[in-house]
Amino acid sequence: MNSFSYLGFDFLPVCRENQEAVSSFLRKHPQPLCGYTHATLEAWRAFVFYDRGSRAPETMLFAYRPVLDAPPILLQPVGVLSPDFQDRIFREAEGLGYPLKIFGVNGRFLERHPEFAARFSVRDERNYANYVYRAEDLAKLHGRKYSKKRNLISQARSQYSWQAHPLAEDMADSCFAVLESIRAEENPVIEGMSERELIALETTLRNFRRLEQQGLLITVEGRPAAFSIFEAINSTTATIHFERALRSYKGLYQVINQETARVIEAQGFEFINREEDVGDAGLRTAKLSYYPFELITAWELTFGVPF
Repeated sequence: MNSFSYLGFDFLPVCRENQEAVSSFLRKHPQPLCGYTHATLEAWRAFVFYDRGSRAPETMLFAYRPVLDAPPILLQPVGVLSPDFQDRIFREAEGLGYPLKIFGVNGRFLERHPEFAARFSVRDERNYANYVYRAEDLAKLHGRKYSKKRNLISQARSQYSWQAHPLAEDMADSCFAVLESIRAEENPVIEGMSERELIALETTLRNFRRLEQQGLLITVEGRPAAFSIFEAINSTTATIHFERALRSYKGLYQVINQETARVIEAQGFEFINREEDVGDAGLRTAKLSYYPFELITAWELTFGVPF
């Protein structure tokens, strides 16, 4: 991946070389949406602008470039959005020749920067809303509303036995074995977003320790059958980035979900962010079936377009 210039800013790949700078900055300015961690940004091949000449940069600007001959996808600025920085974005946006869009904007940013938001139209992007659950709810599955989940786990327990292992980098091959089994048994279509997600997953597995990830591996009678990968995004919330399970084991998705939630709750996190549904109807139904505590809206901004 090469660096590039956009809006007058020089963007660098998010990578090993700037991990400490990006990670420490994002820890200082934690975001409620799941995409703003160094691990996520590196795995999804993101780019970052920050003033490398400053010992303490005030603002970071992130972008994705999934298609080289298309404009980059700009993400919400993180940090201190000074009037000068805002004016710089406005000036550059006015000269683009097309409306600048900014994705992944949270409501707190809009509240803190009304003068910036006023130059954009603001749209709720439902497909990228983050599903947030109480960790205790997913770990314990108490109450009538979770009876179907408990029944599926009971059926799984009656049909096969499983073991949950903390995931480590030297277990990456077991996770790849799960992916290979899924390909062989389910023959999923891998294209577009799914293809990029697979690349992000492989990057995460191959750099598991360096990217400070955690996870679980589920084995069934010694066979790798499911895994999850998660990390903290702030002091109260962990986000589950990846979760895979073989559907040939009935209830295994419910098993990996609960086992992972138990680990996260035991670490003292109050909430679990299970990310977005990207408009997939089946995924949306599955996420809603766990009764989220909150849907965190992801807003899309379009420069200079009236409401």
